[in-house]
Amino acid sequence: MVNGVPVGYAHNQAGAVQAAVNYQVARSSAAYFTDEKARHATLTAMMTSQSQERQIRNDDTGMQQVLTSLGVTAGSEDELVARGAAMGTRVTTYTDQVATVDVWMAGLVGVTDKNAPMPVSASWTTYTLTLQWQSGDWKLSAITSVNGPTPLDTGSDSPTSVDEFRTADREFNAPPYVG
Repeated sequence: MVNGVPVGYAHNQAGAVQAAVNYQVARSSAAYFTDEKARHATLTAMMTSQSQERQIRNDDTGMQQVLTSLGVTAGSEDELVARGAAMGTRVTTYTDQVATVDVWMAGLVGVTDKNAPMPVSASWTTYTLTLQWQSGDWKLSAITSVNGPTPLDTGSDSPTSVDEFRTADREFNAPPYVG
């Protein structure tokens, strides 16, 4: 682990897939959204040396936009719920030096405040992560995303209240990394 991020993956296709999943899960936590120092440390652990500065700029801008749209302020950061779980992976290219892995993720993001502009909601996103073998490990060189695939919402369950989400977010630990 470096800066709370699993590192040290096998130099094979399975290692590239594990790295891709764990790196994207690491980018899905509430701390990643709200804590600039934690975000920078996370990106420094997972990005190639050539890609770190660009991804830090991109994610700093993106996280600020998300927090603003959610109504999160310095005083309400503890109300943010942000979690992600991998639903599946697909290797689109692989060599022993470069791999491109699609990671289909389910996510929860929102605020547990009754007056928040966006309550906790589900999202479905496919991230394409390009990894390079650098300094004896798989490191990210590029990240892109598209919405979906998104399953049908059957509407059979009533949405959970913000109070119940707040309790669940505090009581349930994030699952461990894969591998």
